[in-house]
Amino acid sequence: MEAAEDCCVKVAVHIRPLIGDEKLQGCKDCVIVVTGKPQVQIGTHSFTFDHVYGSTGSPSSAMFDECVHPLVDGLFQGYNATVLAYGQTGSGKTYTMGTGFKDGFQTGLIPQVMNSLFSKIEIMKHQTEFQLHVSFIEIHKEEVRDLLDSASISKSENGNGHVGKVTLPGKPPIQIRENSSGVITLAGSTEVGVSSLKEMAACLEQGSLSRATGSTNMNNQSSRSHAIFTITLEQMRKLNPGDSNQNESMSEEYLCAKLHLVDLAGSERAKRTGSDGLRFKEGVHINKGLLALGNVISALGDEKKRKEGVHVPYRDSKLTRLLQDSLGGNSRTVMIACISPADINAEETLNTLKYANRARNIQNKPVVNRDPISNEMLKMRQQVEYLQAELCARGGGSSSEVQVLKERIAWLEATNDDLCRELHEYRSRCSVVEQCETEIQVGDICAMKNDGLKRGLQSMDSSDYQMAETITGDSKEIDEEAAKEWEHKLLQDTMDKELNELNKRLEQKESEMKLFGGLDTVALKQHFGKKIMELEDEKKTVQQERDRLMAEVENLNATSDGHTQKLQDIHAQKLKSLEAQILDLKKKQENQVQLLKQKQKSDEAARRLQDEIQFIKAQKVQLQQKIKQEAEQFRQWKFSREKELLQLRKEGRRNEYERHKLQALNQRQKMVLRFFKGRQKRLQWPPRG
Repeated sequence: MEAAEDCCVKVAVHIRPLIGDEKLQGCKDCVIVVTGKPQVQIGTHSFTFDHVYGSTGSPSSAMFDECVHPLVDGLFQGYNATVLAYGQTGSGKTYTMGTGFKDGFQTGLIPQVMNSLFSKIEIMKHQTEFQLHVSFIEIHKEEVRDLLDSASISKSENGNGHVGKVTLPGKPPIQIRENSSGVITLAGSTEVGVSSLKEMAACLEQGSLSRATGSTNMNNQSSRSHAIFTITLEQMRKLNPGDSNQNESMSEEYLCAKLHLVDLAGSERAKRTGSDGLRFKEGVHINKGLLALGNVISALGDEKKRKEGVHVPYRDSKLTRLLQDSLGGNSRTVMIACISPADINAEETLNTLKYANRARNIQNKPVVNRDPISNEMLKMRQQVEYLQAELCARGGGSSSEVQVLKERIAWLEATNDDLCRELHEYRSRCSVVEQCETEIQVGDICAMKNDGLKRGLQSMDSSDYQMAETITGDSKEIDEEAAKEWEHKLLQDTMDKELNELNKRLEQKESEMKLFGGLDTVALKQHFGKKIMELEDEKKTVQQERDRLMAEVENLNATSDGHTQKLQDIHAQKLKSLEAQILDLKKKQENQVQLLKQKQKSDEAARRLQDEIQFIKAQKVQLQQKIKQEAEQFRQWKFSREKELLQLRKEGRRNEYERHKLQALNQRQKMVLRFFKGRQKRLQWPPRG
């Protein structure tokens, strides 16, 4: 490897636009981008970064060309690289990275990386041999899950929409290892070889569909895990292709570099997300991992601590352990801080910017990742060139010195050929060994389980009828056990489906109940009663006014003159208006009575819904108890069967030992019998004279 050159972690800020919910809540933009500078202001705080995208800064479409494309170019030169997306939940990290790749819909940095990668490979394929491998893992509740291993991971969804996993017993868990060179590796993860853009996109889509997601109050598609999509590029470069005098093995250089594309789960607060139960536990694990990552960034970003050699807590979480090379190690790293401009998220946005500002001070030491044998070949090649140049410079030197130099060159070339042969043999064996490792791991477990059955089958040829019957009985018991396990699995699946149906019905009834529960019954009754009383009083007042006017009209009829006629017309008009008011008040009173009746009906419906909800909850509890009881009975039955199987195996070994013992005794008796028969024959026939 070449000497390391220090370089800082590059930090870019991506400001997403306001979303529909934030606009409905009346949120305003609280983030200000300084014109012409990569500088962000929020309140009284100001931060300067390498790039700022979104809002009034650079367009988001320029992010790949300015931040990620140089890392892809460095990948072909042998440099490791990492792109890291960080931010609060709902800030657009998955959209920015493109780990939500579905149905070929290309958005984000990862699809652009894939396009750029294969475009460059197409240009360089005539002078360089390439091999591409991809892996896709996630860290969910501090467990590393392989998103590309469809044989051992399957998604299951229970009543609350939680995504879980089912791991087959033959597949060992993924473990984090550190080799002798200090490189962090994942033992047991799947690496898929790809040769086209379509194959790599299929791997990305498969992993995206298998990733753990869930719904919260802040994000309908919230990532509940940290995801790492890794592209490994191996290349055999041909040096000086026009030089025909040079050995073919000496004109090749092997490079291997990795590009990690990391989509972190968003930091969240339980009050804002409204999470509880399993969602709350997931949020605790997410915040715990991000806290450990913040402690690592603080230890690496503080120049004083770095000079004092303060311990960096990489081992506090699996996330920081996997990112050990990306932060302060052998990698070129770009961190993308995704933030929300809404003033309702101002506190989380400020914390994200402080977090990213500390990361700018981290010093990485990227080096060209050459194969050790290839590196030794490079040194030997340089030594050969030096000797050839010295030989040409001396020209007319003594023949003995020239002979020594020629012998030295011949020895170096022979050594180089041997090393190249070893390298090619190692590479040819490597792929076969990797394919066999998983088969061996599964095969060992199967061999252990079937060991007793194989011994029984081998001894069946030479055993008596009783031993054959015992082995047949064992195989029947094994078949019965498999049938019992299959029956238990079907029963559990059926009860899980019933439980899911009950959960759906319960959610539907509770949502309907909320519509009734939002209204205060007592307050509405008081309101309607008060309104009816007011209408009654007003009606009585109007009727009294009408009676008074009618009495006055009758008095005026008795004394009929011109002035009295005018007063009579005025009173008649007042009477008509009062009659109209009385009719209006009667209609309002009838409407209030109708509303009160409707409220009583809705109260009865709410009571019925409440009774149904209680009944469904009781059914749910009974079903859960039944599932638990069935699982416990099956566990006890399986334990007793395993105990019986051990007893049968022990008895079978004892019978086999007795059979061998009897066979040996039988052989000795036959030998003694033959000896006595031969002796008897010799005694019966006297020897000839």
